[in-house]
Amino acid sequence: MVDFELIIIGAGPTGLFATFAAGLRNIKSLTLEALDSAGGQLVELYPEKMVYDMPGIPKIRADSLSQQMYEQAIMFKNEIRFNSKVTDIKQLPDKTFQVEVNGKEYITCQAVLICSGVGSFVPNKLGVEGEDEYDGKGVFHYVKSINRFSGQDVVIVGAGDSGFDWANELAPVANSITILQHNDVIKAEERSVKEALDSKKVNIRLNTSIIRMLGDGQKLTSVEIQGKDGKETLKADSVILAISYKIEPNSFKSITLATSGRYIKVNHAYETSISGIFAAGDIANVTDEPKFNLLAIGSAEAYIAINNIKKYLHPTSSLFGGHSSSLNL
Repeated sequence: MVDFELIIIGAGPTGLFATFAAGLRNIKSLTLEALDSAGGQLVELYPEKMVYDMPGIPKIRADSLSQQMYEQAIMFKNEIRFNSKVTDIKQLPDKTFQVEVNGKEYITCQAVLICSGVGSFVPNKLGVEGEDEYDGKGVFHYVKSINRFSGQDVVIVGAGDSGFDWANELAPVANSITILQHNDVIKAEERSVKEALDSKKVNIRLNTSIIRMLGDGQKLTSVEIQGKDGKETLKADSVILAISYKIEPNSFKSITLATSGRYIKVNHAYETSISGIFAAGDIANVTDEPKFNLLAIGSAEAYIAINNIKKYLHPTSSLFGGHSSSLNL
């Protein structure tokens, strides 16, 4: 006797929609999330940014979308547990699975759906003096509250899409914004660059790097930079490091799933190389097909996976569960 029919790993957008879809198909599921809240990248990396590519929603703040997806996910009372990192998956002799949580708790299930995104995010660092000392006291890797930077002189490191996105988000509230790029290459899309330049608050400095971060021991006050013309000190209340992340991939001690690059390989049913283990969203890719890491696509993949999981669990059930508008919920 297993504890659950299905365990879903991850409560980001794909995992949340999978939880909803599991309830819709009357699958007894448990969703496990390593973080202390739902939403994944939506709330961890850009909670106050606008999302424009969810069908039927012209625009919505990322944290608001996360909350709505969470409310939708728990419509059918399927459980979501937070602070619950899956540390191993073991296939038992009867082909059911034992899922290890936080290295000490064990939960059994008939099927597993991995919706854990690309893995754990570890911020990249510049490796300069003062960076660690003022981490969280003026040095940030992402923006959780735009108003936190109100009236400040902000330095953004990185002239990619993330750097310009944050510059444009902060321009209405910051006193000044300086984007530093270590070479002469701007990788952001032209629309973002034009918007930044049109704001009159954003200054772009190419071939320029931070070599030291300075402060009063309690907070950051300035940065020393190196450019073509030598060194200078730039006033800075905050530095945002828009220089991407290292990704620590999901790994399990007791099983080996077929992969392609950073993706878990799945077939058109979103089943992995191990029968009964499925994957969807940013972590998964149908072999030899192009991959689009979008919220709407992840939700679609979750829906396809759940319907195939229903068929896996109950072979006589229909693959398609019907339109929700006809279910009289």
